[in-house]
Amino acid sequence: MAIYTKTGDKGTTGLFDGTRVAKNSERVNTYGTLDELNAHLSVCEKLVRYPETKTILHRLQGLLFQLCAEIATVDQAKLKQYSTLVSEDDIKELEIIIDRYTQALPPLRSFIYQGNNLAAAELHVARTVCRRAERMLNGLRQGEPVRPTALAFVNRLSDCIYTLARMEDFIFQVDDIVTKVVAKLAKLPTDNTLVDTIKTSNLAITKSSEDTPVVANFGQAVALDSQAEAQLLRRMAQQLLEGATAKSEAMGVPVVIAIVDRHGNPVLTYRMVDALLVSTDIAVGKAYTAVALKCKTEQLNEVTQPGAELYQIESMVTRPLVTFGGGFPLTVAGRIIGGLGISGGTVAEDIAIGKYAMDYMEANDGK
Repeated sequence: MAIYTKTGDKGTTGLFDGTRVAKNSERVNTYGTLDELNAHLSVCEKLVRYPETKTILHRLQGLLFQLCAEIATVDQAKLKQYSTLVSEDDIKELEIIIDRYTQALPPLRSFIYQGNNLAAAELHVARTVCRRAERMLNGLRQGEPVRPTALAFVNRLSDCIYTLARMEDFIFQVDDIVTKVVAKLAKLPTDNTLVDTIKTSNLAITKSSEDTPVVANFGQAVALDSQAEAQLLRRMAQQLLEGATAKSEAMGVPVVIAIVDRHGNPVLTYRMVDALLVSTDIAVGKAYTAVALKCKTEQLNEVTQPGAELYQIESMVTRPLVTFGGGFPLTVAGRIIGGLGISGGTVAEDIAIGKYAMDYMEANDGK
């Protein structure tokens, strides 16, 4: 079947419901701009590095197809027979994405450049095309009916694309900082305590006994002897330090990063320049608490309030516990082998830095 139909040779085109209109009509220009936006989002999906953003962009392309069908139809009754309309739930989904990403990003204190890498720059191009589509949709509704939900969706979509662009820029910045941090650590003297502590140990699958395998991969460990566990924890500590340092520098929040073993003994304590002195004890306390109570310390806040089941637990133990966010247990195949503590920012900032460090460690598992 030929792709050309010759039906548009006289300057008209058929809408979704069969109505023929001029190719330069307001309606055709509007859904044509939405189609242009969809093509840009397809390019963005191929360029972005953050996996969740790829998934989101794929989802947005499907929603834009639905919106294009709506704008390309005069007879709304006929449209509802063959297509699903964008809904208030779709708008809410965009708002949830915006809020979740914004919470993970450092606060905006000034205007930003239009992308410091190709993926972010292309997302900003898509954002401007989305704004143009919004203007055209508002123009179309001056003479023809347009659902308010469709207008609100396009408005929120541009905000969402803007936020996705910020995330790509942020990830690019963090990756750059990680590279610089690793390079700095590599230049330190080999007898430096910090380098010795976080030195990478490339473990292989060995045998500690006839039937006790030692597996290096974090997520596959079955049983570890004490030496292998210590080596694995040092390797995890290196990646946690890289991730936490990069995130804290990107956020502009100097912190103390502490890691303890499963007995609560210090494995690594690293204080960034300008971090609060008190944060050293708090970070170690968070790491110890995460091991001692086998949970993230943010989970303890509610249960340690007056009247709650663990109220005044701090007074029942000899070693200080920290019952607010920033402590994370380190597990291998469900078994706790250590703890991570972050202190120096607000509770929310400490949690964000710790979560990023944990994600960074998992993403680099085995590398």
